[in-house]
Amino acid sequence: MNAPAPGRTELPGIRYGQAWESRDEVLGSIRYLVVSSDAYNLAFGDRRVIAVEIDSRAMYEGAYREPVVDAGTALLDRIVWVARSQLVELVAELHPDRHAPVARVIRGLIGDL
Repeated sequence: MNAPAPGRTELPGIRYGQAWESRDEVLGSIRYLVVSSDAYNLAFGDRRVIAVEIDSRAMYEGAYREPVVDAGTALLDRIVWVARSQLVELVAELHPDRHAPVARVIRGLIGDL
């Protein structure tokens, strides 16, 4: 493994299905579920990830809602790019059995590109 460049700290690996808490934003911190593939995260995860917002106040299910234990409800239709530097704490992970169904919904929402 290569050492980080001078002046740069080593960031922990980021993977599909992880739920992260952000730094304080305008309305406080936000939780995000990472939905970018591990290949994308390996290439760009030190700069940005593709994620969906998580409503940390409740657990809901639905066509575009995915409960994430210990994190809240991932709002799958709220796809955003997040600067990696904004993600400060790993708070939960999507159950592996839910990876494929969530990926199908995300691909459907962006047009199966």
